[in-house]
Order: sequence, then C-alpha cells, then structure tokens
Amino acid sequence: MLGTYCWKLTTGLYLISSICGLIDAVCFLALGHVFAEMMTGNLLLLALSIGKGQLIEGSEQYLPAILAFTLGALIGGRLLRGPQKMRERRVGFAIEGAILWGATALAAVGSPTVGNLQGQVLIALLALGMGIQNAMMRVHGVPDLATNVMTMTYTSIIADSGLSGGDNKNWRRRALSIGLFCASAAAGALLLSFGIVWPLLLAAVVFTLAMVPLMLGEAEPR
Repeated sequence: MLGTYCWKLTTGLYLISSICGLIDAVCFLALGHVFAEMMTGNLLLLALSIGKGQLIEGSEQYLPAILAFTLGALIGGRLLRGPQKMRERRVGFAIEGAILWGATALAAVGSPTVGNLQGQVLIALLALGMGIQNAMMRVHGVPDLATNVMTMTYTSIIADSGLSGGDNKNWRRRALSIGLFCASAAAGALLLSFGIVWPLLLAAVVFTLAMVPLMLGEAEPR
C-alpha cells in the first residue's frame, strides 16, 4: 500500500515539475524577465539593477514577485505546522490550484503585459502560488525529484555518475524531473506565440490532474 501511495505522490510531483517550466516561460518572456517561482533569479536581477543604479526600476519589476512569493511561503509554512499534515497538504494544494485558475482567468479576460497593473497582479498571483508550493515541497517532496530549480539535481547526476565513482541510483528520477521542466518551458515559449493564456491554461489543467496524487499520496521515508 505504501509503495502505491509513494508512486502516486511521485506522479503528482513530476506533473508539477512541468507547470514550473510553463509558469517561468510566461513570466520571463511575456511579463518583463521576472520569475514567479525561481527567487534566485529575481534576487540576482534585483541586485544587478541596484548595482547599476536602477533601484526604483528594479524594485518595481521584481519586488511584487518576491513579496508575493514570501507571503505564499508563509502560508505554506503555517499549514505545515498544523496538527494534521495530510489535511494541511490538501488545503495547501487546493489553495494553489485556485490561485492558478484565478491567474488563468485574469490572463483570459484581461490584457496583462510588461509593466501594466494586470501584468503585476498576474505575476503576484503566480508567485503566491509558487511560494505555497515550494513551502509544501520542504515536507512533502521526494528525494532527488526536483520541481523547480534544477541546479542541485543536475549537479547530482554528474557528481554521482560512474565517471565520478558514484552509483547514481536515482538518476532516472533526477533526469526525468529535469527533462519535464525543460520540455514544459519550451512548450510554454511555443504556446506564448498564440497568447499568454494558453501556457497558463495548460499549467492549470496539469496541476488539476496532479491534485489527486498530491492529495492522496504518502511521502517516501527519507
């Protein structure tokens, strides 16, 4: 039974690896080179803007994403400290799903673009959802299955390879999560040529499919 639940949770995590690529494609390519879920990129770009003497411009561009992500991480962190972690997980992912569908609706009925209010609200919504998701992954993630930033996962594939004297026992899990992230980012860039709503709609649909294993699956023993 536990093995079945672990497989279900892993399936859900693979699916949300793909929505991260779609969301990054939208925010970076269509909304002003901002990331909704990769705070390393936002912090770096903000620091570079400050170093170039563009404090006001940099703050307006990156702070909404950083602040919304921070709020999402706080919400996720509070949920994880509740007495019933399975129930809190379900609540957290349900909130994230509602946020993704809300962002998709905004993109469908509005005209979000670089610098306008709707674009800033869309970035903030997506960053809020990604903050919740990243907080949830700190407890409910599966070892060696990355859902967003791939640097450590990519490093592990190389550092644990046979050439490095390792056994790389989880290389398939690592490689699949990286592959899904990259493929979804490419798909997001392609779909943007038809309109900003399409990659977000795909992300919302994929996340909805992922909700069943995310809510029902049990985490692997660490």
